[in-house]
Amino acid sequence: MIIDEHSIPDVIVSAACSLVDRIDAKWILQPSSLTNILFQGNRVIPKNVPIARQRIKSRLRADRPLDPYIETLLRSGGLADEVVVVLSEAALQVIFSDLVSYYGEADFLLAVLLDERESVRDLAHDFIDAWDGQTADAARRKEAKKTISDTFASFISHIRELLGETLPPVSSTVKDSGQAATDKPDKALAAVKAELLRVKKKAEKQRLTLQKKIDQGQIEIDRLQSDLVSAHNDSKAHETAFSEAKSALTELQASLKQRIEEGINKALSDELRQWLKPVKDVEDAVKGAGQGELLDQVANVLEKQRTVDLNCGNRSTLRQMIEDRRQLLTEVGHARIDALNPLPELRSLADQLECEINDLENRLGLPSKQLAAVAKGLKLRINEVETLDELKDVRQFIQQTATYNLLNREDLYSLYRALDGKAGLLYDKIEIFDKAQVDSPKTRFSLRHSVANGESFTIFIDGHNALFELKDIFGQYYEDGLPGTKARLELGNRLTRIFHKPGADVLLYFDSDDSNQHSLSDQVRVIYSGGTGDHRADKAILQHLMVFNLPEPSAPVCLVTKDTDFACQANEMGVIIMHPEEFAVLVDLESA
Repeated sequence: MIIDEHSIPDVIVSAACSLVDRIDAKWILQPSSLTNILFQGNRVIPKNVPIARQRIKSRLRADRPLDPYIETLLRSGGLADEVVVVLSEAALQVIFSDLVSYYGEADFLLAVLLDERESVRDLAHDFIDAWDGQTADAARRKEAKKTISDTFASFISHIRELLGETLPPVSSTVKDSGQAATDKPDKALAAVKAELLRVKKKAEKQRLTLQKKIDQGQIEIDRLQSDLVSAHNDSKAHETAFSEAKSALTELQASLKQRIEEGINKALSDELRQWLKPVKDVEDAVKGAGQGELLDQVANVLEKQRTVDLNCGNRSTLRQMIEDRRQLLTEVGHARIDALNPLPELRSLADQLECEINDLENRLGLPSKQLAAVAKGLKLRINEVETLDELKDVRQFIQQTATYNLLNREDLYSLYRALDGKAGLLYDKIEIFDKAQVDSPKTRFSLRHSVANGESFTIFIDGHNALFELKDIFGQYYEDGLPGTKARLELGNRLTRIFHKPGADVLLYFDSDDSNQHSLSDQVRVIYSGGTGDHRADKAILQHLMVFNLPEPSAPVCLVTKDTDFACQANEMGVIIMHPEEFAVLVDLESA
């Protein structure tokens, strides 16, 4: 923390962090330019105030100038508001060291550093420059209290006299010397006048600030009223345009109906002479074979051929019918995949369209075609499930197909993204419509939610297995075609950036001859297994899980691996298994 270009000692920064915990939550929730940063990723509600307090403390500990918004928050509580603000500069200069000793060095220096008066802040900076960091003992505090009492004795007596209170007995010291009225009254009275003048100026400044805010509010009201009038005018213009478009559509429909009737009448009138048309058309085609452009000739002849030969014309018509139905089937498929609440009749319509297409293709002698790939069918199933239990079954099937490499990498990532999106939708429905079911088995799908909200969870990661399976992400860091030091370092760095909120406990295991571990952050640890033989990291994770007390379902324990045997052993212990590809999608590992 830096104030007036001075770096503030850690003991004072700690006092500021303690003060943050005592600040009334209503001041932190007030709108400001910094509120969105303090609550980033969370709503501005009392429940999330602890998150904002933690971010304020992080900013205080950073080596940068104190933010004005945070300075105002700190000034609203503690000694800054209760003591320093009511003392004049003259009073502070006289007994500054005694005030520091009495109220405590860190707390009082912080209060003075938060004062709006630069000359008062200079007193604190000068004291810090000469301060050895030691705190006053009880004897020194007692001496400071007496000095403060003696200094303000006349001032306090004067205030009590003004308030009509009975004055306390005059001390023997005053009786003897008779100097209580002559030693410091003038100085104290001058301090009172100066303080009254400062308070008056401050009140006037606050009045001007409030008036300015009122004026700005009136300007905003005028602007909103202007926008409302403009929006009303735009709405009327849109209504007029819609009415004109509706009239034009009515005219077009009437014209189209008339043309259709005219076409039908003409076809009926030519019906008796229809047998002559092919002969005449063929004769005209023979006469004009050498005339015109080749493409025009080909088009004319083909049209004549379809007229003469019904088989040719009917086949063209069937092909167009098949194409039209395929287009409708595609649109129905998009509706089933993209709709938040797909209608059940879409499935039956899709089946009927497929049957008609297959029938028409068989009549044309065409081979039947597979209209939906495995990935597309799974996406349809994901979007149509109605409970988290059903989604769990689909997820298990996708994991099995991924284990046997039955899906390409692009389809697999796409399916995991679809699982995540559907799980979020179902969980929202549970919270909105059935609060009694809020603790439904959602832990397989809630990792992204837990990361964003700083909730408790534990993740064991089979490091080398993850790096091998996510070659498309970490392949550029391979050394001689294998994931080495660079790849391990990059994986650790990305996990540190992703899991930066309290609540996460991420353990990244790697095979190694030597057993050791180190922390990349408060949330991420790297553990080298030690030992000999194959699957050393797997054995180390299983040993850890044997002594690990699995928490409640609200704080899940996950294992990221694609090793089938290893996953089965961990799953029997109550651990949630997550493939590296699913983990990469849920935490957006590629973009971290």
